[in-house]
Amino acid sequence: MDNDKIKERILEILDLFGMTGTKAAEIMGVKASTFNCKKNDNNPRHWFNQKNLDDLVAFIKREAEKL
Repeated sequence: MDNDKIKERILEILDLFGMTGTKAAEIMGVKASTFNCKKNDNNPRHWFNQKNLDDLVAFIKREAEKL
């Protein structure tokens, strides 16, 4: 999956579950400022990657198993 599709998917998931950027950053193991840079299209130094998406999905699955 290319970076643009990964970014779209991450933002869709965050919107669907109503997660804040701070919580998402914590889940992905990055600082909130780095997360915000990854969201910003004008910052070429930072982008979402497959690991970020995998971390987010794994967190959601772990939380769902607790129910």
